[in-house]
Amino acid sequence: MRSLSCPISSSIINDSEFKVAGFAYVFLLFGYLFSGYLFLVGYVLIDILMRLSPLGKSPVLFFSAIFAKAAKLKYSPRNEAPKRFALILGSIMLLSIMLAHLYSFHILAFIITSNLIILKLLDVVLDYCVGCKLYSYLMLLK
Repeated sequence: MRSLSCPISSSIINDSEFKVAGFAYVFLLFGYLFSGYLFLVGYVLIDILMRLSPLGKSPVLFFSAIFAKAAKLKYSPRNEAPKRFALILGSIMLLSIMLAHLYSFHILAFIITSNLIILKLLDVVLDYCVGCKLYSYLMLLK
């Protein structure tokens, strides 16, 4: 029987930088919830797509690295694959938020945004990767 595990990657990331970037995303998404300003969601989506690109860098991640170094957060190595899978799912949710907002389904946009904030806070605060669990279940179905 297969076990529930996260995908393995040869790339290693600094989890502390990713957590700081996660807090930045949470603040931007809260800004959208309170202001309704769609640009904030668009910025987060573009930033995530930049991170998913072969370059792998983005403005939020750049400033998160600077903040993590200034705050002297310890280096926390992690496999990149689970975070990458979560970023893909997050980008789909962000695109859904934008489409719901553009088609005036504001309650749906609010619900998806709230869910995305909760999922990001679970990852950042409690270190519980919902994307890893989902990936594991998808692999069991294969």
